[in-house]
Amino acid sequence: MKKSLYRLGFSMAVLAFAVACSQQRPVEEYGPSGALPVGAESPLTVPAFGATTASLHEANAVAIWGGYGAPGSGRIYGSGGTSGVEVYALDGQRLAQVQTSGELKSLSIVQALAGAGDDLLVGLDVSTPAVLMFAIDGDSGALRPRSVAGLDIDGPYEGLCTYYSRRDGQNYVFLLHAAGRIEQWWLQGNASEPLRARHVRNLSLSSEAPFCVTDSASGALYVAEKEIGVWRFNADVEAEVVPEIIDIVKFGTIAGEVGGLAVYRNDSGKALLLASNAGNDSLHLYDLQAEHRLIGVIALRGTGESGLVNEAGGLAVTAENLGAGLEQGLLVAMDSDNGDAATNYKLIRWEDLAGVVPLDKAGVAMPLADTAFARVPTALATEPVATPGDAADDPAVWVHPVEPAKSRITGTNKQGGLYVYDLDGRVVQYLEDGQMNNVDIRYNFSLGGKPVDLVTATNRSNHSIAIYAVDQRTGILRDIADGVQPTGMQDTYGLCMYQQPETRDTWVFVNDKSGLYRQWQLLDAGNGRVRAEVVREFAVPGQPEGCVADDEFAILYAGEEDAALWKFSAAPGGSAEGSVVADIATNPALLDDLEGVSLYYGSNGSGYLLLSSQGNDSYAVFERNGDNAYLGSFSVVANAALDLDGASETDGLDVISTPLGDRFPYGLFVAQDGRNLMPPENQNYKVVSWEAIADVLKLQKHTGWNPRRAVLRH
Repeated sequence: MKKSLYRLGFSMAVLAFAVACSQQRPVEEYGPSGALPVGAESPLTVPAFGATTASLHEANAVAIWGGYGAPGSGRIYGSGGTSGVEVYALDGQRLAQVQTSGELKSLSIVQALAGAGDDLLVGLDVSTPAVLMFAIDGDSGALRPRSVAGLDIDGPYEGLCTYYSRRDGQNYVFLLHAAGRIEQWWLQGNASEPLRARHVRNLSLSSEAPFCVTDSASGALYVAEKEIGVWRFNADVEAEVVPEIIDIVKFGTIAGEVGGLAVYRNDSGKALLLASNAGNDSLHLYDLQAEHRLIGVIALRGTGESGLVNEAGGLAVTAENLGAGLEQGLLVAMDSDNGDAATNYKLIRWEDLAGVVPLDKAGVAMPLADTAFARVPTALATEPVATPGDAADDPAVWVHPVEPAKSRITGTNKQGGLYVYDLDGRVVQYLEDGQMNNVDIRYNFSLGGKPVDLVTATNRSNHSIAIYAVDQRTGILRDIADGVQPTGMQDTYGLCMYQQPETRDTWVFVNDKSGLYRQWQLLDAGNGRVRAEVVREFAVPGQPEGCVADDEFAILYAGEEDAALWKFSAAPGGSAEGSVVADIATNPALLDDLEGVSLYYGSNGSGYLLLSSQGNDSYAVFERNGDNAYLGSFSVVANAALDLDGASETDGLDVISTPLGDRFPYGLFVAQDGRNLMPPENQNYKVVSWEAIADVLKLQKHTGWNPRRAVLRH
């Protein structure tokens, strides 16, 4: 079940945030409003140690590059309006100017695109408009223009920022349209390959948002909506698009207008969001480890006799050791009032800031590690379902008895029916038989003395069990239920099947949102049709859905969405008491909802148990046998070569170890995709080869399992 998020009305959001601010901000230090009076000087003033040479035209945005070499080799890049990019040394001396044709207004850095080649400086020409890219020479910091294909934009844009996703290992550019639209573009290529971009999704705010910054460690995009406040989005392309308010003009701690944004994150676990309060020339610091609690408000003072840094639109900060005096990092702020001289950038040592702001009050995160799950690119996508919204749900793979490449994927549409796809993802059949939620398959059921492959599904339109026979030649489904087979449940939900290998006696497990499970035996009704007879009941504590039965060991694995994966006896006379296989509380790789469950069968009891962790768009892998030890997790990510997006917010999944042709020699994995982005269409199912999963997680690959074989162990 997807956790739906709804955007509150703006007035409600403001009220709630105002209450929260009254509870968390340090009123005794910053006054009753938490903000400085306009024109007043903060008691917490941090001096600049230097400044850049005055801009040739007009200072605007700024970016810091740490360099590849010895400390001190870094560079400061400033957008100089119509003067293009101005390159400064760390002491502020201008070293070079790179002229651009229009007005450059925003800058951001991409580090080691696709893990190879030079870093990139990305800028926004607001007059054309166009996105400009420059390769940064690793030795000198000099800039070399690079072209990018596909990034065709139109209309007024205000700013941009770049983002590296630890989930999929890809780089993105966020473009801020003047109307409040936020475009996310996927940046592809490296030093030896041409750069190209693809538009992957839109986010939105209600008005002009000229500044943004990202934090790859937390997967956050922060956006400054000029007259409103600071917002946070999940920056990952497959994530939910609803924003979270961080601070609000007038009702929060910021007065007047929001300016530039920057994120400081060091190796000791300190992580701060810096936001320019352009309305009163102050800088607000929020603790990223404590739900963005305000921990300080400061003013920046220029060098010599110059006053406060004024209306800091452009901000940049780094925690990188840049050399003598800058071991803790550097803050650079655009100063729109540089006395009688042209605008420039003021340079602030982080250690000077840390000596003024009570950073000891900030939370500390665990040292950063590469916590991203193993990445497996999408190999195949099915055609989208016909209905919009939350529709596709659960797949099951049917194996052709003679020609494995003619096998089929059955997928539910919980808004209207049941799909049958070929292994190219094309629809070969659609049955508009009701709101089908979960589906499963078993082979060689005896019907009228002949073996029949059965497909069953939960029909939520009439709270029944749908039953179909599979045509052995085409994979087409035919309804063989002996009339409606009611479950007697108030909210029929998930389903899976169990078959005793020697006898081929077959059962269906159906669950209800209350946690109730009922086990039904499928029986030959004597008229060429099948009926269901209930034989057993048991329950899990919370809401279930996904389940799978291990036919060989007579075990049922049942997901409790918000809590745990359970293990029960699948035998009709088995105990109603279950045990926990894995839970959210003790396994940090799992995040609710826990949804689809399936088994990858190997020989002699080997193989793997797979579980969808919907909350973090990943799939956990456990040993099939013994205590079901956790082995690791993977994500299904975008495939640039095939122009396919990844899978996210997965409900149902299936995996099979039977070889299914040249593309899937060790079987395949198929998962419902909650957000189908390339192109933006209704939901569908994404397919990857088991070989790709096994290679990244160092798992076994099997070829010997035949689902029609009576006994699995050999």
